Amino acid sequence: MTERGSAGWLESEGIATLDASELARLVDRTSERELRHRLIGGVREVALREIFRRMPEYLRPARAAGFDAVISWQITGAGGAGRPDAVDEYWIRVHDGRCTVLLTHPGIADISIRTDPTTLLRIVTGNEDPVLAVLKQRLSVRGDLAQAARLTKLFAVGPA
Repeated sequence: MTERGSAGWLESEGIATLDASELARLVDRTSERELRHRLIGGVREVALREIFRRMPEYLRPARAAGFDAVISWQITGAGGAGRPDAVDEYWIRVHDGRCTVLLTHPGIADISIRTDPTTLLRIVTGNEDPVLAVLKQRLSVRGDLAQAARLTKLFAVGPA
């Protein structure tokens, strides 16, 4: 069991073995400061890889009917202290009720979302509202804003 404020669970690749409910609980019990501190280096890479690997599992196909968009996720802070402006970029396509993580850069995105890894982790676990994250300027959205507004309904967020 992890104590409130401790992110010992982020020290290994154990994040990949956590189910959605346990991950959401641990994120909720870990302070913002500790999450930010831990989500650097190799842990950051593992956490981001796991978030995007799971994304197709959380798509709600019935709600995604008729939705067609390529989404670019730009996760800030990839360069650490040396290059704070560097980003990791992940691409997904939602089409025909399916979500696909794209392995190659498809060109221009319909929607571009930019945030830091802590905010992303808190949003996908249901511990932060994406609309509030936009209002707090922790998440920015560009492109087709009408489609972007639908994203929160297309994906199951947090524990089921």
